[in-house]
Amino acid sequence: MALKKTTCLLALTLFGAYLQARRIETVRGDSNATPATQSRTSPHPGSQQAKETVVTAPSEFKEVFVGTINDKHAIRMELERKDADLTGGYFYERAGAFNSAMRTLKLKGRIDVEGNVALTETTFEPDNPQETGEFKGKLDGLSANGDVSLRFSGLWIGRKDGKQMPFSLQQLRFDLGGLKLGEKKEKSASKKLSYEIETAKPQLIGAGDARAQKFNHAVANMVAASAGEFKKASAEIAREDAAAGQDAKSPPPPNSLNVSYEIITANKDFISAIFTFSEYTRGAAHPTTSTESFNYDLNHGSPVSLADLFTPNSNYLNVISDYSISELKKLKTAVWVGDGAGPKIENFHSWNITPVGLKITFDRYQVGPHSAGEHEVVVPYSVLKPIIKPDGLLARFAK
Repeated sequence: MALKKTTCLLALTLFGAYLQARRIETVRGDSNATPATQSRTSPHPGSQQAKETVVTAPSEFKEVFVGTINDKHAIRMELERKDADLTGGYFYERAGAFNSAMRTLKLKGRIDVEGNVALTETTFEPDNPQETGEFKGKLDGLSANGDVSLRFSGLWIGRKDGKQMPFSLQQLRFDLGGLKLGEKKEKSASKKLSYEIETAKPQLIGAGDARAQKFNHAVANMVAASAGEFKKASAEIAREDAAAGQDAKSPPPPNSLNVSYEIITANKDFISAIFTFSEYTRGAAHPTTSTESFNYDLNHGSPVSLADLFTPNSNYLNVISDYSISELKKLKTAVWVGDGAGPKIENFHSWNITPVGLKITFDRYQVGPHSAGEHEVVVPYSVLKPIIKPDGLLARFAK
């Protein structure tokens, strides 16, 4: 009797497992299959579960998405929505050298009230842009406890051959171990010194958390240093105007400085960001743009230098320089790479941690003419692995 009971229980268990497997198989086999319910549960900080509900995307947003095309080509996409209009661009996350502007494929299209999207993809060629593909799919969000995370999935369709590949993207979010990322915007101006300054800075939010306070203070000091230099230059120009008898009734346009940033990678241990300083001073042929990276160790409460990533006496500059020069020489827009990417620390002031490698940003004029814009080199971790500090920030990426 006991044996029969055991046999029955085993049969029921196997039958239940079979039904569950069939459900999973059905959903995977049909890309258009709709889940039986439009909500699910997911882990939430703490012991409780947060229920996620599918919601429509906001009518206005500007967000970064990350994910893959065809489950293997990693991409990073920025999208901006204004009602039915959807614009942006994306690039493939991979190692090598790139012209920053030409690397990005531009996107333009429409989104309806139900979240159905059609985006046309074009190359960055001012004189002769080419349509190369189209993204068709659904853009919506998952809401849990009032927080909405956007997602975008569907099919990428090649323009030339009609090839179709699935894509799946999620809004870029960072797990900072209880801290949250915010933003602080400020404006200042001086009629006497004829300048205007606009700044945007990342801010860590965490009540009473010393890590947040230290990070915010370090960011403020970095931006203030650049703003201070700009103010000095503006004051000098104002003195020259006064000496030349500049008519106060018809003053020239003010000098301007705009500071923006992008968070490249972040987690509970570090934040890797890049700042862009766009400056215009009277008498200049055109506005100047420069970048500066800001890499911060949350555990030690201090900025990280490039040397901190590598073992002592590892000759890391030569390793990074050799790879950069070799890859940049493949680009038509990079024309003086030997000096601009040579093994000097000032050539590598803008570096960031990415999932695929160490990204170096070369400013305008550094390895090419102003018209070519910025260039980037992503050095794969496989190249750096022999010299990466075992307990440094890159160790986890080089495994």
